[in-house]
Amino acid sequence: MKINQIIIIVALAIVIIGAMMCDIVRRRQYKPSAQLRELKQPLSIEYATQGNSIEAYTNISQLIPSLLRDIDRAKEYVLFQFFKFEKDSLGMVVREALIKKAQDGVPVYVIYDAFPGSIVNHSFFREMKWAGIEVHRYNPILPIPSAYSNNRNHRKIVVIDGHIGYMGGMNIAERYLKGVHNGDWRDTHMRIEGAACQQLQQVFMDDWCKQSDPLPLHSTPYTIHQAPCLIQIIALDPEDSIPPILQAMIQMADAAKQYLYIQSPYFLPPKPLQDALCEAAKRGVDVRLMIPKRGDRSIFISYASRSYLKPLLAAGVKIYFHTFGFIHAKTWVADDKIATVGSSNIDFRSFTQSSEVNAFVYDTTFAQQMRQIFEQDMQHCNHISQDWWQQRSIQERLLQVIVKPFAHFM
Repeated sequence: MKINQIIIIVALAIVIIGAMMCDIVRRRQYKPSAQLRELKQPLSIEYATQGNSIEAYTNISQLIPSLLRDIDRAKEYVLFQFFKFEKDSLGMVVREALIKKAQDGVPVYVIYDAFPGSIVNHSFFREMKWAGIEVHRYNPILPIPSAYSNNRNHRKIVVIDGHIGYMGGMNIAERYLKGVHNGDWRDTHMRIEGAACQQLQQVFMDDWCKQSDPLPLHSTPYTIHQAPCLIQIIALDPEDSIPPILQAMIQMADAAKQYLYIQSPYFLPPKPLQDALCEAAKRGVDVRLMIPKRGDRSIFISYASRSYLKPLLAAGVKIYFHTFGFIHAKTWVADDKIATVGSSNIDFRSFTQSSEVNAFVYDTTFAQQMRQIFEQDMQHCNHISQDWWQQRSIQERLLQVIVKPFAHFM
């Protein structure tokens, strides 16, 4: 046997053993007897804010004109944070809007995650600094990997003057406009105006203070009295022992009485969440899960997601594969009463390794809008029946078994 073959075999063995050990850790981390009781504790809405208005966007061509208009109207400051802020035609347009505002004398603060794709575009952000924008890289990649290298900031936050905010699943990248080879890039983002923006601003400031001194921001709390929409901003960080967004999702599943509709680009759920969805379906709730038929990064992500579907189908959860383009939306809606939109995926990376933020909205009008968007997206879906599942090819069954231990790496 050649030395190269031996190296490859040893490397594969290390990867497989590592994956198995991580799976053991993951199972221990979310062991129901240890933490399910805490995960099922209801989150307090004490810090939810009233006096907000919301506008939802389902593609970036709707979002960008509104975002650029609000940046242009900024008078006090602009806080800007995206997981991906790419150097392409769309990124250049947004960057120029931020530079213009900074040159007008309005403070602009930018945080971008230093994952490898952003390191390539370092000059893109350096030119912002030269123009007077304060820019921070989140968790720069070091030559020697550490336990924290995989902790990424997946949030997408914009706050303008303390009372206008943007958040959701969209990044600043041209592919959101161009779509993918088989259709559009479908995502959900939201514009918030009102008191909830102060909470969103605090999330940004907490991230900023991890690398620099506190920001000298002065804004007056802003409430829209004609808009009684109740919003709770929930942030999640890798150091959280009980992921609060996961906790809130489980609470939504436990509280649902009529329906629960979920959209996620990835479906690699911790066991307590998987169980909560199954329990909801078994008690008669119309639980529907929409995921992409094909992943955006590799086919293995799709098979990893499918490896978690069997118990849901057995419990009566309705599964839909979105077939037109790629659905990147991270939304939940239940009973026309509550909905959540944010950056958090249903996977181990979001719940244990990334910084995320979601808005939980207690408002009938917004919940109805989210339900209607889900129902419109169903027109581009295939319903996965028990019969279809039973008739899967041997190849697909094997791939699902093989990739599942690697789910927490995806």
